[in-house]
Amino acid sequence: MSRSSTILFIEEHPIVSEWIRSFIATHKPLCRILTVDSHEQALSTLRQEPIHLVITDLESSSQQVTFAFLAVLNGWNPPIPIIALSDTPVEELPAMAGGITVLHKPVDFEVLLELIDTMTLAAQESVLNGISLEHFLQMIEQERKTCTLRIISGYQVGSLYINGGRLIDAKTGALREKKAALAILAWPNCTINLTEKCPVEPVMNLSIHSLLVEWCIVRDESSRNPSPLEAA
Repeated sequence: MSRSSTILFIEEHPIVSEWIRSFIATHKPLCRILTVDSHEQALSTLRQEPIHLVITDLESSSQQVTFAFLAVLNGWNPPIPIIALSDTPVEELPAMAGGITVLHKPVDFEVLLELIDTMTLAAQESVLNGISLEHFLQMIEQERKTCTLRIISGYQVGSLYINGGRLIDAKTGALREKKAALAILAWPNCTINLTEKCPVEPVMNLSIHSLLVEWCIVRDESSRNPSPLEAA
């Protein structure tokens, strides 16, 4: 994580705001944390200084204002990653909430800390469109690149960590390592966000070629044996 990472936390309740700010500051001392109590103040702050991550609560007193703010932020240039805390199931969220990472309440703070680590790298990312994840991974393996890929598909966000063209870790939600990588490969219409460094310690050492072969087998088996809902 960059030493210059700045997090903007939007929370209208002062006690909650200070509690979460203190928690993040304790566990991520290299982060600079700015707190505001309204989306108007948030926009003013965003216009004045670089922000690497926004954390906001979807269940604020005015959801209409919240989603209007998210719609503005989704079009921000350069893009800023967003973590939204919510009681609402993903499928019930308005379409304008797309492009954000939803963390359900009660908040799993270990997951929150992992997301902060991953998403504060977003300011250093290159966004790739028009290329499939499978083909891009093949290129990375051939060139023996070291990088982090943050993959976004709708509301789903995952990370692939690659060192010297080999997969050393993968994460999405509660999934880790190879299970996470196979899940990410199944996502449709992915956006690939590339950071040319890999800040994690290896927990595996997997050939990308072998991962893709296994993914092809899993995909073929799924197509031959669809779930009851898909077959209906």
